[in-house]
Amino acid sequence: MKLKGKLILHYLSATFVILFFVGFAVLNAIKGLSIKTAEQQLIGQSSLAELYISQLHVLQNESSDELSHDTAQYVIGKLGLVFGNIRIYDKELDLLATSKNVSGSIITDEENAGLLRAASGGNYAYLVRNSTAFFASPIIFDGNIIGILEIIYPMSFLESLISGVANILFLGAFIFAALMTFISIYIATRLTKPINELAAVANNYANRIFTPVEIRGSDEIAQLSRSFNEMGIQLQDYIQRQKQFVSNVSHELRTPLTAIKGYSQFLADEIGDRPDLKKAVFHLNNEADRLANLVEEVLTLSRIESGREEFHFDILDLSGLVRDTVERMQFRAQKYETDILSDITPGVLIKGDKEKLVQAIVNLLDNAFKYSPPRSSVRVGLYKEANEAILMISDQGIGIPETDKSKVFDRFYRAENARSISGTGLGLSIVKQIIDAHRGSVRLTDGAEGRTVAIIRLPAK
Repeated sequence: MKLKGKLILHYLSATFVILFFVGFAVLNAIKGLSIKTAEQQLIGQSSLAELYISQLHVLQNESSDELSHDTAQYVIGKLGLVFGNIRIYDKELDLLATSKNVSGSIITDEENAGLLRAASGGNYAYLVRNSTAFFASPIIFDGNIIGILEIIYPMSFLESLISGVANILFLGAFIFAALMTFISIYIATRLTKPINELAAVANNYANRIFTPVEIRGSDEIAQLSRSFNEMGIQLQDYIQRQKQFVSNVSHELRTPLTAIKGYSQFLADEIGDRPDLKKAVFHLNNEADRLANLVEEVLTLSRIESGREEFHFDILDLSGLVRDTVERMQFRAQKYETDILSDITPGVLIKGDKEKLVQAIVNLLDNAFKYSPPRSSVRVGLYKEANEAILMISDQGIGIPETDKSKVFDRFYRAENARSISGTGLGLSIVKQIIDAHRGSVRLTDGAEGRTVAIIRLPAK
């Protein structure tokens, strides 16, 4: 997952966790407050009822410590209109009077008896079942409990309140989550945009494209962008100095190489029949040729990279050019005991520089011969696909390690498994520069049977 997606995910996760705990806490607080309010209301009602019953008991029973059935019935008739469903019990917890027959399915007889016993101890007691509160309080006269008052209080309003609050909270949470989603996307986009720009610049630097990045501000990312730009300038200067140094050295080597080549040919004519000297001069001549080729490759690459190499673009029959080049390379293929198999579609036309393209194809074929075992084959294919001419050269060689595939086009770079085979490490660099100048692309990939396949794509006419 990309950094932007991770930031959005973390923001939304934190938002939903906070919403859950805040909503849970608010609902519990409202529920607790509602129950506390109902409890205070029931305590107030029971206190008024207890005072009324005590005064009535004095008038009707004088000093008796027993609450009479008639008193209980009278109280029910009066208070039932005010308090709703109530019950009055004597101190033995026997029912004296009730305002309405309340269904016993709400609480069991055992639960109701436990509630009454708790109240007979002189304390308030209540039990909530199925949106109904059963509140019991003692009726005290002259310090003695003469009965129990039970108020049956509907709590449906509490459920309605909590349900309404929950709906409001849910709607608010949905709106807040939607806003946080948009805000998270906006913040993540703003935060990751400069990071993506830096990543693109780093990728360009890896491909030696030193384009500066402009990120305004004074934060760490802006400071990092300025460091990137400074690093790019230094790298570009270093690479340019390196190229100039190699080019200068190559130019300086040309003169002594010409002299060495001339003197080696002179010695070859003067040594007579001495086999040891003939062998020495032969190797001297070969090494001078190899060094001269290396110098010429370096100079060619330097000219192309600096833009001083001239390209002459004409309409070319690429099919004929590839066919002629393959025929010219037959003798070199025999030297490596390698067969060339070709499948060339006729009439593929491009706009290009003939000599430079021949040089690129020769370099790829030469690599294929060198890195293929004896009695193997190199395949050359050319065909047209849409608006592209596609040239494929595959071998049965040692292959290229995955870690080296992106580096083999760098000058002087050689794969780890190719160090034992003679080469300069410049051939593929020259190929890439030539193909890039033709607005094409070249890449190396793995083929069947351990083959390495070089694929060149060029704009077709």
